[in-house]
Amino acid sequence: MVLSAIGDSSATVPGHTRTVNTVLPQESTEMTPVISGTENRLGRVYKRGKRMKRVLILILAMTTLAAARDKKSKAQPGPYVFNSKASAQTLKALIVQENLALGYALDTDKQLQFRFSMPAQMPLVSALFVVSNDCPGKTTKKVWSYTLTELNGMTKVTVEPVWEYPDDYCRMQTQPLIWSQRDEIAAFQTLLDNAR
Repeated sequence: MVLSAIGDSSATVPGHTRTVNTVLPQESTEMTPVISGTENRLGRVYKRGKRMKRVLILILAMTTLAAARDKKSKAQPGPYVFNSKASAQTLKALIVQENLALGYALDTDKQLQFRFSMPAQMPLVSALFVVSNDCPGKTTKKVWSYTLTELNGMTKVTVEPVWEYPDDYCRMQTQPLIWSQRDEIAAFQTLLDNAR
């Protein structure tokens, strides 16, 4: 907006003379801000403004990603339960083979309960607030636990995936790992259905 003076009027008070400009707006598309100050101060304000802009962009990006994630159909945390007609021993052999092929290590192996893990990076939003990176020898892992139960010629397979991570006191904590890839879940059910 550009302002222009369209007239002057003077008022006289004993000992003082005052001039008043009457200003009306004219149509314009630009406005140039005027900042007074020394050059050094302006530089500091500019640099601080750039940093703040970066922080605001990062916050906006994180909230946008979180909103996009929340728009997807909400998968529920485990445990996830599957059924198969194959025996528990047959299924155990298939599950162990599949997990080892994916790069997981077999941590625990009790008859029909077993657990696999692999070092992995938690999603950014979770990692920022819960994971400590200052714990020597302790890393964040994806952990998959399986429990097999035979009953009436069927085998129930219970799968419980979790994140295992060190907290600020270097104690290992767990957080549910939501198995949201429907194609992986369908492939796992197919593996169980085709087991002989």
